[in-house]
Amino acid sequence: MKFQAIGLMSGTSLDGLDICFAAFEKQNGWTFQILKAETLPYPKNWEDKLRHSIGLSSEELLELHSEYGFYLAEKVKEFIQNNHLENIDLISSHGHTVFHQPQKKFTLQIGDGRAIKIKTELPVIYDFRSQDVLMG
Repeated sequence: MKFQAIGLMSGTSLDGLDICFAAFEKQNGWTFQILKAETLPYPKNWEDKLRHSIGLSSEELLELHSEYGFYLAEKVKEFIQNNHLENIDLISSHGHTVFHQPQKKFTLQIGDGRAIKIKTELPVIYDFRSQDVLMG
């Protein structure tokens, strides 16, 4: 089994959006190779939005979740175009962590994966950290 994927991740350091294009293969276990990777610094407006996301109302946070998903899609499309990437099987998006309290069994990463899928027309796996936290 072989596949190629783009991975997205953003942390609370706000140093930028990490994007990676990797190839995976399963034979007697999984192996992977990073083919392209870069960190895109956030523009000031996005850094501010993400930094202050913890203090937003529920409605404002849901709006940012959607808006950030479309921002991620835009950056993925640019990454694909700039690197002339083809044969992408899926996108995995960690999102941007707003709340993380695993001892209380919850975490919240924003960046709606459905928005990424709509704009890139590729399968998207997202919100996978929530299950990890629920499983301890």
